[in-house]
Amino acid sequence: MITLLRSANRMIQRHSGKLLLAGLLGVLGHNWRLWRRDKALADRLLAEHPELPTLERTPRVSVLVAAWNERERIDAHLRSFAALRYPNIELILVAGGNDGTLEQARRYNDDRVIVLEQQPGEGKQRALAKGFERASGEIVYLTDADCLYDDEALIRLLAPLITEGEHAATGSSQPLLQQIDTWLPRYIWAADLVASAHSGPYSGGLLGRNAALTRHAIETSGGLNFTAPTGTDYHLARRLIASGIKIRFVGTSAVASEYPETIRSYWHKQARWMRNLLLYGGQYNAYHQVWDTIRSATIGAVMLAAPAAFKRGGALIFLPWLLLLAQSVAAKLRYLLFAERLHGHRGSWTDKLFLLPITLVEFAIWVTPVIQALRKKNRYRW
Repeated sequence: MITLLRSANRMIQRHSGKLLLAGLLGVLGHNWRLWRRDKALADRLLAEHPELPTLERTPRVSVLVAAWNERERIDAHLRSFAALRYPNIELILVAGGNDGTLEQARRYNDDRVIVLEQQPGEGKQRALAKGFERASGEIVYLTDADCLYDDEALIRLLAPLITEGEHAATGSSQPLLQQIDTWLPRYIWAADLVASAHSGPYSGGLLGRNAALTRHAIETSGGLNFTAPTGTDYHLARRLIASGIKIRFVGTSAVASEYPETIRSYWHKQARWMRNLLLYGGQYNAYHQVWDTIRSATIGAVMLAAPAAFKRGGALIFLPWLLLLAQSVAAKLRYLLFAERLHGHRGSWTDKLFLLPITLVEFAIWVTPVIQALRKKNRYRW
């Protein structure tokens, strides 16, 4: 076997230049074909952008938000809520922390804003359950304290529940206006846009910063008073689906949200999301999500470890590694071009230079959830 591998390595080394050129041409051709498909999709979405729905009625909507140590963001959040024109809405804000979030939020207490105190150690899930106890709405809207309300996004999300008889809906998000020209938020947003554009009419999850549910859906799925050390949105989505409630996907409903601007914050957020799939997928018989997470972690580990074997494995290892890396970078370039065509926010070519390092960072991110899951200390860290 070793002799066979050595022979294969020598043969690959003799033709490494030709094999590399053929491989790179294959990567280029594959991504060019996908780009033509994505370009046509972006053009179709631009042409088909639906008009804002007209709601036949305006049922009571209760917004639930858990805000812990969000003083820097809470003013903008509450001002955007005050600017909403939807006539029948209340915000139940469960606020706390050691930075004065609760005191700042109480400045906005009025007939549309109810501020409750979030206790240390209570966590997001119990805070939302506390808020739900005070909710009077027929529909519950979930978002986060770092998001800004928008009438168009809200109405588009509510429309399937009010006019089409759906019981749950989830939308998308976009960076805050001041983040549009920052490379990392724009890259993350581009990946989100591609995923959103290729989604079907129903979703297998909830985006916790832009989701709406009827009271009936919440009660049918067992309410909000369940244990969720992490992954509140994931647990709720799986409980809804297990109760036979489908989650309508409304890609045209996009709320402005604070996107990560540093590698550290992006790493933490992505690893936490993947860790939730790994830890809780089996609990809800979503074994395909567990497998997908393990597969990503394996790919990440192999791509990070392969350079250490270059000297011994030679071209037999280096060529496949390089082509896989090229494919990953090319896919990310397609995401950026898709976002630019769909929304017209043109990035500079210098931004494209970050695609290689962010690809390597993501390989490391994919490995992190498995390491965290194996270490009890970090397993349920928020």
